[in-house]
Order: sequence, then C-alpha cells, then structure tokens
Amino acid sequence: MDPSKEFDKLLAEMKHVERSEEAKRNTWLALKAKVETKRKRPIIPAFISLAIIAIASFLIFTYINPSETEQSSQAIDNEKIIRAVLEREYNGPDMELARLQDEWWDLQSVTETKNQEEYDQLLQSKKYTDLMDYYSTIYGEYFTENMLKNAIASNLIFKYNYSLIENSIEVHLENVKVVQEKEHANIYRPIIEVSLTNNEGQKVFHTLKEEFIFSTSEPGKIGSYNGVRDGGGIELQEKIENFPAYVEDNQDVRTPLIDISFDTLCFNTRKNVQGEKVEFESGCTSDKNKINNIMENFDDLPIKAATEQESTERSAALPQMDNYQIYLTNAADKGNTLYTITIFDDGVLMFATGADFGNLGDITIESHVEMYEKVRLMLEEFAENE
Repeated sequence: MDPSKEFDKLLAEMKHVERSEEAKRNTWLALKAKVETKRKRPIIPAFISLAIIAIASFLIFTYINPSETEQSSQAIDNEKIIRAVLEREYNGPDMELARLQDEWWDLQSVTETKNQEEYDQLLQSKKYTDLMDYYSTIYGEYFTENMLKNAIASNLIFKYNYSLIENSIEVHLENVKVVQEKEHANIYRPIIEVSLTNNEGQKVFHTLKEEFIFSTSEPGKIGSYNGVRDGGGIELQEKIENFPAYVEDNQDVRTPLIDISFDTLCFNTRKNVQGEKVEFESGCTSDKNKINNIMENFDDLPIKAATEQESTERSAALPQMDNYQIYLTNAADKGNTLYTITIFDDGVLMFATGADFGNLGDITIESHVEMYEKVRLMLEEFAENE
C-alpha cells in the first residue's frame, strides 16, 4: 500500500475516537515517523547493491584485462621457456636419445608384426616406453601434451640429431634474440645463432628463425612450435651434411645478431664536402618505427670476423671516407654505448660491441652501397647539424 494513503486512512478512522488533544498529537507524530521510516528504508539496500555491482565489475575487468606488470611477467616466463627449449634443441648431438632410438629400431627390425594389433603390443615394450619417457623428461614441462605428441611424430624436436651424428658435427647455441609479436602477445619468433664444429675444430656459423605460439588454455605451455618459411632451417641441414664446403667457401660467415636491450639510436657522421671542408652531423631518436626501419637493413647481411689487416684498413679509412657511426644506447644513459655499427660510403659495414667505432669486430663480406644511401637518408631525418 502507498504510505501516504495508509497515513490518510488511519487518520480518518481516528476521527470518531474520543481522545485528549495531547494524545491525538502524540499519535500523529508516531504515525508520521513510522511512515517516513518506510519511505527511507529502500535506499540503504539499493546503495549496497550498487556497491556490490561496482566491485564485481571491477574484479571482472581486472581478471579479463591483466595489468601491465602481469603481462610483462608472463612474457619473461615465456622467454625463459623458449630459451630452455632452444638450449636443448641446439646443443648436441644428444647421444642418449640416439641410444634409445637405436634400441627401439633394433627391436622393430627383429620383431615381426603381422597386423595393427601386434604392432600396438610392440608399442607397450620397454624399449618404446623408455624412448617416449625420454622425450617427456626433456620437453614435457614446456609443451602441451598434444603439441609434444605432434612434435615427436613430425620430428620437430631433436630434428638435426641424426645428421649431426652421421656427419660428426657438434652444434652449439651461440645467441638468441627473442622477438614477441606486437599484435599477438602469445606469438614469439626468436632469431637464433648457432655454430657447427667438426672434429678438426673448424667452425661455421648459421642464423635461423623459428616460431613459438603459447597456449591460451594452458598458460606457460607451448601450443605450437614451427619453423619459419625461409627461416634458415633447410640451410642449416645443408651445412651439416656438406660441412667441408661451407668451411672453405664461407670463412665462418654468419648474419648479425645484436642481442642487447636498447631504446635509443644515435649517430655521428663525417662528410667531406667541396675541397678540404668537412661537415659533422649527429642525432638521436627513440622513435621505435624509425629505429626498426633502420635496423632491419642489417638483419640478413653476411658478415665474418674482421682480420687484423681489415681492421687496420678501416681505422685508416675513418678520417678519409664518408661514414656514419651508429651507436645503440638507452635514453636514460646515452653515455653508455652498447653496440656500434659503422657504415662506410664504399658500402662496407663493421659491427662491434660497446663504443668501438667499427675498427674491430665483424665486417661484411661484400659491399652494400645502395644500403649506405638508404640508411643515410633515414639518419638525416633526425640529424642536428653541428
């Protein structure tokens, strides 16, 4: 019933009751207080309900949208997992795996199986289960169960083991640069540098790329592990199987792997103009797009360790030839040079860690004049004339 109507009804019924004026007044005040209490009562539960909804909404939003700290922590954990897998994959050969495989293959060769049922029984043998248990021990903590089965069946793990043994080659993981895809946080495409060494101590380097996709239903587990098209896996197999040819022809040729954390790219340049006049320019940028556009020019350049003669020649060329000295650093500490790339106008590039101006370190095995011009224009977009 409407409180106001209830109030009016009560008053009407009391018209015929003989009471003193003071009693009537006290009754009226009591009824008025009662009705006003009824009017106010719904406000408190409504306020509480709104508060509960607001808190629940906040908790749901927080759960669905993890904080930057949580995302960063997950990325670090994923990177550790990738590195652990690559450590196992690219340091070998694994002789224990080879032993277990040989025992399983030997058992198959001496055991006749006439139908699927008999072969299924053979799969229950200790030789087979020992082999499968070894795969699980090495990789089980990193892959989803389904991915591990697929990786074993399609030879995605220990994929070079047999060829390494057959050709008496050892592989070593030299460096890894883990790259997380911007648009898909669970996809990583690391750049991997490995070395191959024969029993005479001769060494060949190789750089390749692979892809890791982490499961969304099982965080911290790899749901897909693939080679990348034109990523260099086929070429690595070729180098293992034809190692002597690559030692003679490539002189430890590899591609640059700049495995440092930096957020700023700076440069200095010396340019000869009109007669003996020399111009100097420098500049810095923390623009990620500009940095990426410049650095991607160096990713696939064939390089090798510079000889003493080559280093001496490039030192002498620094004050004589136009060149750009690119150094990688961080905005918070620009005085600390982490890596230096020197580009000469004859198209030769030199790579060195720290503040070396390209006199030592690695050198390109051929000239890249067009690249010099391309990178020069990019650098001059943020140049400050001196």
